[in-house]
Amino acid sequence: LTQLQLIQNACAKTVMGKYKHDHMNEDLNELHWLNMRRRVIFKLGLLSYKSIIGHSPQYLQELFVYAHHGHSLQLIVPNYHSLYGSKSFSVIGPKLMNRLPRNIVSASDTDTFKSLLKTFLFSASDYEIKQLTA
Repeated sequence: LTQLQLIQNACAKTVMGKYKHDHMNEDLNELHWLNMRRRVIFKLGLLSYKSIIGHSPQYLQELFVYAHHGHSLQLIVPNYHSLYGSKSFSVIGPKLMNRLPRNIVSASDTDTFKSLLKTFLFSASDYEIKQLTA
């Protein structure tokens, strides 16, 4: 992720007309680009949302199963026994969707979901971002 972030920073500097050693402080925000960690979360969230609403291949849709507990609908997060298992899409996808705010997950269409998710990711603190996938 660090290498990708460096590449993204270099691209932002090029677009903004800055030099190699100039600071990047608010350039990514000004360009409305998510940093790489948040972009990965955005892509995982989008793929998960499309799987839930049926706009993805069947094998991905089958990874998302609801557990009906009381009045809240939560996705079942499968058990895992290794570090690699904890990073698999079948675990991260449901976990992420369960931790996102309800107004985002219950978006009426994909464009609304993308807009709400990107706004949330821009405004969330680093701690909130870590909690989404922890």
